[in-house]
Amino acid sequence: MKFFAWLCLLVLPFVFVSCSGSTHFRPLMSRTLELKPSDFGSVDLSQPLIGSVQQTSGLVVVHYGLPERYLRSRYPQPNVSFVSVVHGIKYLNRVVKSLPHDAEHAEVLTQLIQTRSRLLDFYNNRRIAFNSVPPFTGRTFMARNAIMPALGTTR
Repeated sequence: MKFFAWLCLLVLPFVFVSCSGSTHFRPLMSRTLELKPSDFGSVDLSQPLIGSVQQTSGLVVVHYGLPERYLRSRYPQPNVSFVSVVHGIKYLNRVVKSLPHDAEHAEVLTQLIQTRSRLLDFYNNRRIAFNSVPPFTGRTFMARNAIMPALGTTR
């Protein structure tokens, strides 16, 4: 019996070390989504949201509300635009709603709706993770101002 106890004490640290070696946890807030400026439509459509980023060699970084100083240190390239995910979704909802739904604009609308879907998935990833931990589950206390609102789409 004593031998078994010693064996467990020796093997247990190796099991914990071997299981945690491949696990890498990234903070949820620091995640970003990298998109091309052309994903937001033509220069005229995307100008109010992403500014004057070049369509061919630019980069649009979508984030959850990180400080610009932190984002500039992670993306030191000169041709980068930073967009909050909530502002991006709301802007794309407005643009999709305002564009005429005809054959001439069908390709642009499809592209904008796909980009909006990617942004919604990115937003909901954090929203679901945030709302699934205590005290936001079960019958415990729930602070209304701490819950991230669900963002929908306009048709």
